[in-house]
Amino acid sequence: MAERAITITKNFDLNKISLDFTKELNLSGGMVIKDIVKKNRGGLDINGDTIKPLRPNTIAAKDGSDPSRALYDTGRMIGRGSVKGVGGRGPYLSKKAKKTDQETIVSVAKDRESIGVYHNEGTKPYTITPKRAKKLSFITKDGWVSASSVDHPGLPKREWFGISKDAIRDIMRMVELRIEDRIKRA
Repeated sequence: MAERAITITKNFDLNKISLDFTKELNLSGGMVIKDIVKKNRGGLDINGDTIKPLRPNTIAAKDGSDPSRALYDTGRMIGRGSVKGVGGRGPYLSKKAKKTDQETIVSVAKDRESIGVYHNEGTKPYTITPKRAKKLSFITKDGWVSASSVDHPGLPKREWFGISKDAIRDIMRMVELRIEDRIKRA
C-alpha cells in the first residue's frame, strides 16, 4: 500500500490540537462493517473478487439459495442489523474507542466465529462422521442420503471479512480531512 504524506505549511500551536481520535476510530469501524456488508451483498469478497459459488449439494441443503450470495442466504454471517452494531448477527463494532482507550474492534458474532474463519481461510478436505447416530442423513441435489461417513472436499477460500483497500482509502481520506481541519483551527 502506498504511504500517505501530509504536508503542513502553517505555524500553529500543537497544544490546541486534540489528539483524541475516538470519533474517527468509531466512524472507521462503521465504514469497515458497511464495506464488508456491501461487498458481500454484491457477491464479492473483501478484495472485490467474485465469491466462489456454493456447490450444488450445498445449494440443495440450503433450500435452493442463490449461489451468487454464498455467505448471505440466511443473514447469519452478514446480518441485517450488523451495520448498526447489533451483536449476534454478522460483523459488528464489538469495542468502541473511548477517550482513554483509542481502539475500535470489528468482530463477527460469537456463534459465527468458527464458520467465518473456515470460509475466510478455506479448509482442506476432511471426513465427517456421525456423533450421536449410526448414520449421517442429509439432502443433496439428488435428494436425501444416508451414509456412515462423508469425505467432504473442503471449503474454498471466501475472504469475506477484513479491511479492504477501498475501506482503507476512504478511512485515510476521512482522517486526513479531520486532521487538516484541526490544524486549520489551531
